[in-house]
This record gives sequence, C-alpha cells and structure tokens, in this order.
Amino acid sequence: MTAHRSDWDFGLSRLTKFFAGPWSHERTVEETIADAAAGHTDEPPGAAASVILADAVRLEESSLPTEVIATLWAVASDGGYDLAYFGVDARDWLRRVAAVCAGAGRSERTGGASLPAVEPVTVSGESVRAVVEAIRSAAPALEAKAATYHGQPAGEVVRGLELVATQVDPDLGFRLFLRVLGACRVPISQGQYDRYESLGSAFGYGRFHVSDVEYLTRY
Repeated sequence: MTAHRSDWDFGLSRLTKFFAGPWSHERTVEETIADAAAGHTDEPPGAAASVILADAVRLEESSLPTEVIATLWAVASDGGYDLAYFGVDARDWLRRVAAVCAGAGRSERTGGASLPAVEPVTVSGESVRAVVEAIRSAAPALEAKAATYHGQPAGEVVRGLELVATQVDPDLGFRLFLRVLGACRVPISQGQYDRYESLGSAFGYGRFHVSDVEYLTRY
C-alpha cells in the first residue's frame, strides 16, 4: 500500500482539483499540472510529482477502456477541463500529465536525476474488497448525483471506480472515489465517514486526507 507523502490528498485525485470548475486559459495545462506536481509544503521535493506520475502511468497502461478513464476524469475534475470538448484522448491526456510530472520531478532533485521507475502495484484481496464495498455502499446516491451534476449515465461512474480498484490499484480507486463523492456533492453518514477514515488509515493516508475532500458532507 502507498504511504502518504502529506497529511492531505495526493496523486491523480489531487490533480483533478486543479482543473475543477470552468477552465481558465490564464494558465496552460502544463503550468497547472506543474502546480499540482509541486506538492504541499510538508512533502519532500519531487514526492508529489512522483505519485501523480505513478498514478497516471498505471492508469494509462491498464486494461481499462479509454472512455472509462475519460468519464472518471470528467467527474473527478468537477466538469472542469473537458477532454471531449478539447478533443483530447484520455490516454493521451495521462501521458501528457506523466511527461510534465517527470520533468517537474527531475528539476526538483539535485543533479537532475530521473524519477524512480513506476513499479507494479502489490495489493491484497482484503484491500480490494474493502474499497469495492465502500464504492458499492455509496452507489445509489453517487449514481443519482453523477447524473444530476455531470450528466453521466447511471452506473458508469461506479463501474469505472470499481474497475480502477480491482484492475489498477485499490489505493488509487479509493482516492478517486473520495474525490468523486466530493465533486458530486454526495451526502454521507457519520458511519460512512468513519469507515473511510479507517480505510484511509490502512492505506497510510494523512490525518486530513478524508476531510480534505471538497463538498464532502455528513448527515
């Protein structure tokens, strides 16, 4: 499992926040990716870029259909940088993200050393089951909100998150799930929130990771 680099959200799930809302052309997409790759002040140089790079490469090289990746990006980025509108293929987008993060990581390391190679994910069946269970328990509300806020067909977002958790990386699947809950304004119970914090702790997340999700509301 991935040890957190910060007390807050990190990786591709955090990157989506930098593209949330109406897209502004005041900064290029490369500059925006680089802002996310710079990370939090409590992270070692290059750490944030390294995690975004790993997430992007694993997702791009996975067996997931490209349209599933596009759907998850559209929802997690809260309808911000619309790949379909700009005619950008989702896998090409991930390769673009990886290229910027690779360059950012090199520039932040003494002597310009390359970032470590992206290694295969070692997961346990228990972690996969826990993430899938969390996704499915929120599925009805998530499907309804995804349709309302982002016009996504019922079930497609949930299906995509489950595919990431089972076929790519349960850690990434859980982080994207949390981000999507926030982007879709899905209300959750205190019991759900507590379970998410417990699962996040098992993944090695920082103390503010779950509460860092924007619009995550409890009832």
